[in-house]
Amino acid sequence: MIEKYLQLVFRFSWAILIGLAALTYYFFNAMVGLTEDNNPYFLPAEHPVRSVIYDMRRDFTGTYDSILVAVHHKEFVFNKTTLNAIFELTEQSKAINFVDGSDIERLTGIRDSYPQLSTALDQILQDGLTQADGPLLRQLWQQTTDLPAADRKSLLVIAERADPVREMAGMAATENVFTDASGTLYAQKTLNQYDADPDVIRKAIMNNELMEDGFIDKEGKVALLVVELSLLEDDAYGQIRAYEAFQKMVADYQDAHPDFTDEVYIGGVPVFFAAQKQVIDHDFATLLPLVLLIIAVVLAVFFRTILGVLLPMLNVVLCTIWTLGMMAILQMPLDVITAILPVFLITICSSDAIHVMAEYYHQRKVVGARVEAMRRAMLMMISPVILTTVTTCATFTVSTSTAIESLQNFGILISFGMFAALIISLLLLPAAIALFKGKTPAMAAAPSAQDDLQVARRYLVSRALTAMLRPVTRHRNAFNWVFILMMASFAYLASHVRIDDMGSGYFAKTSDFRISDDFINQHIAGTSPGWIEIDSGAENKAMSLEMLTFVDALETFIHQQENVTFSYSAARYVRRINYTMNDFDEQYNRLPVAVEKFTETDPQTGQTIVTEVSGEDIVRQAVLMYENGGGTDITNVYSTDFRKTMLLYTLGTTVASDYNLFLDKLNPWLAENTPKGYSVKLAGTPVIWSTVLDALITSQTLSLLLAFVTVLLVMSLWLRSFRLGLAGTLPLLATVVVYFALMGSFNIELNIGTAITSFLVLGIVDYSVHFIVRIKAEMQRGLDIPQAVEMATLISGRAILVNILVFTLGFVALLFSEFKPLVDLGMLVGLSLFVSGMMSLFVVTLYAPWFFADVKTAQGVEDTPELQVAQ
Repeated sequence: MIEKYLQLVFRFSWAILIGLAALTYYFFNAMVGLTEDNNPYFLPAEHPVRSVIYDMRRDFTGTYDSILVAVHHKEFVFNKTTLNAIFELTEQSKAINFVDGSDIERLTGIRDSYPQLSTALDQILQDGLTQADGPLLRQLWQQTTDLPAADRKSLLVIAERADPVREMAGMAATENVFTDASGTLYAQKTLNQYDADPDVIRKAIMNNELMEDGFIDKEGKVALLVVELSLLEDDAYGQIRAYEAFQKMVADYQDAHPDFTDEVYIGGVPVFFAAQKQVIDHDFATLLPLVLLIIAVVLAVFFRTILGVLLPMLNVVLCTIWTLGMMAILQMPLDVITAILPVFLITICSSDAIHVMAEYYHQRKVVGARVEAMRRAMLMMISPVILTTVTTCATFTVSTSTAIESLQNFGILISFGMFAALIISLLLLPAAIALFKGKTPAMAAAPSAQDDLQVARRYLVSRALTAMLRPVTRHRNAFNWVFILMMASFAYLASHVRIDDMGSGYFAKTSDFRISDDFINQHIAGTSPGWIEIDSGAENKAMSLEMLTFVDALETFIHQQENVTFSYSAARYVRRINYTMNDFDEQYNRLPVAVEKFTETDPQTGQTIVTEVSGEDIVRQAVLMYENGGGTDITNVYSTDFRKTMLLYTLGTTVASDYNLFLDKLNPWLAENTPKGYSVKLAGTPVIWSTVLDALITSQTLSLLLAFVTVLLVMSLWLRSFRLGLAGTLPLLATVVVYFALMGSFNIELNIGTAITSFLVLGIVDYSVHFIVRIKAEMQRGLDIPQAVEMATLISGRAILVNILVFTLGFVALLFSEFKPLVDLGMLVGLSLFVSGMMSLFVVTLYAPWFFADVKTAQGVEDTPELQVAQ
């Protein structure tokens, strides 16, 4: 079977190479369809903790992610220069959009492709794209349900870019409540004109619970402008355009007003999306060529031939193109996790080609002829390379048993990439070798152990490895105890691994985003928003005193928790209106009680009159007066039927464990204190990230167990021996323990990125498989276990070492990243794969007498002196 396959490859080498080129061309063209999803939540949009916010948006305003612009004056923001800047930046933000020429070209293409849309799109495009076109595009999106998904999605993406601003908050955007000379309540923005009187603005803003800590800090030195954007979370380019547009808006204002010297910081969730994409795109544009260079240098040093470098490099480049093309075909987006696929593929998919080429050059020295050497190499290598690929693919496929969509996609794609690399290497390498001129010699007799030994002993690396492992075979008992003690120590360190995500803490301390994020979290409303929706179960019931008292108690509890910086609720509105309507009398700076008593004296009779008013009526009147007075922000906290109310809070942290700590206190409080008949929903960044961490813990435990069982089962069945299956699995299990111990030692938390590495470590079985298969083959040629181990080390050790260096050094380039998760990934993957390779050689050698006890040794083969190994 294998011989027939080789004959076909050697005979039709040109056809095979043309076929590979054609497939590569197909996948390369498919790559044009690659999409991006830069949201960092890792859960699908339909997941309950993400979809709940979409439901809330149907009932409430103020529920979108926001860009935050913080203005810091070293003394006091209540001066004309700063207030004018805040007013102007607010006005400019209202009219901002994020469309460019590519959006116009996209709409023009859609118009030309679908004549039924030409009239509507001509109207939209006639004056370019403005905010007014956003609603028209949304309407068109709703009407074109029969349009292909990609084109229809483009309509919605461009609609949100054209008209992105949903809500604004701040001194010049949030409504405040006032009374006129007659005592009538009205609502208006506090800062509503140029050259406003700073003292008037200060009095209206400071000590105002609708404003303080949210839009002005307690010292009056930091003011915040909040701009809610409806950009789609997977619109990576829209997020970047938004960040850049706000940066330009601020810079232009500073250039035009040199007297404005305040510090300005730009942060928020959309900025986090954009900054993350910017740094990753920059890193991979610069680091990916470095990875290719490092691997090429390693191959050149070891093989010292053009083909030894060219063929493995061509193999990984082709498999990367195939995988990215398949990614586009399956409509899997590039995200924070899948963006690192090229580095993984280029590094780990070189394994098959390296082993085949190493065996090929070994056989060249034994038999001389190129094609015959490749034939022998393929006969020796085809079983282990298929086994390693099947095992690795199975392991990564198992890793898809998780709710985290990015990990699912990564597992599927890396499995496809490994499979593609196998197919390419089995066809490309023999076909390329066959193109060299010269007749294929007649099949020679199998080389003897003496022939292999003489060639293998020429390798300095092989001799060094043999010398390193020889003490293990001589002192097995001592090394066995060393191994056990090492694993116990590593297991202890591994038990101290933290599960967390540091958010903005992963960016360089000097990055603009990190500086802005830290400043906003430390001085004013935080950058992590959360929402609590409370459904009373009946219309108008959300205005009841029972509801407001509950919301007030909830808000009080929330502010007792660490990292809570600001909140916004119906209780605050009603309390502020009550306080304002009673001439700022401190005794009325509260919610109404069930029955309010108002005392007044008749000026003519001197009689004291006591009037009782229902607290419920006061609340309803307060809301009515607010709306009649021009207020519109009430939709931030009440649904239109007044059945539901909303509480917004912000946390001044981006650390996932802080979110968990907060929710671990909030959820029990809600369970204990929510009035009967009420229902509560939570949404926002803290809820999403807590769910991601929970999913990570569950999937990590389950997937590692399934992966371990999968590796053991596949290898045992393929090698037809449970002991040999365990020989391939035990080094991987030991490496996983070492991996988590390294994380504990370097205080690196387990997050989505580092979780990938544990699957990778358990799935990369190349080292042990090639070592085991070679030992088994040498025993079947007549060598005993110690001799077979030494012969395998001499022959296969060199290729294993090349793989170790490629795997390890291939990820070294990531250490130069500005994004800490990539630095951690580069260090952990490099160290872990180095440990995995050395552990495979050490563990298999240490326990070889037990692992290979059932392997039958051929009889009648004499041992040569060179093969005598000290027992």
